[in-house]
Amino acid sequence: MLYSSGVQFRKITIIGVGLLGGSIGLAAKKRGLAREVAGFVRRAASLKECEKTGAVDFATIDLLAAVSNADLIILCTPLAQMHVLTQQFLPALKRGAIVTDVGSVKAGVVHELESLVQKFGAHFIGSHPMAGAEKTGVAAARENLFENAVCVLTPTKKSNADAVRK
Repeated sequence: MLYSSGVQFRKITIIGVGLLGGSIGLAAKKRGLAREVAGFVRRAASLKECEKTGAVDFATIDLLAAVSNADLIILCTPLAQMHVLTQQFLPALKRGAIVTDVGSVKAGVVHELESLVQKFGAHFIGSHPMAGAEKTGVAAARENLFENAVCVLTPTKKSNADAVRK
């Protein structure tokens, strides 16, 4: 569940602005959790739809631009794409940034991404929000999708305590 915890990020980047990513963007904006919410999408056709729904302040097909200066990056893509996309955005990853995901399978994702992200001075904290809907895509996103939903965090012994708290 997203709520205002007093933590505000300058920039949140959502990689994959579909149902879950779009809902995270809408909830973050409603609760003032970020000054800016950026979205990365694969297709230029998705850009206007993302901005039209209000899920992000700006959408782009440029992964490095989306991630640049982000304090929080949320991977909302299929599991098979997470490692490749993370490798691609590492050059733009801000030191101290937090990277997380919404994937339902954790062991492999955490194992692959935690050390990779840490090598660049950032923190990976796996997560799994227990929410969804029968429809997909950013047009189905809604700001209350995560209300009263459980979100499981999967920190490890290597996890930074401040990153987990945020």
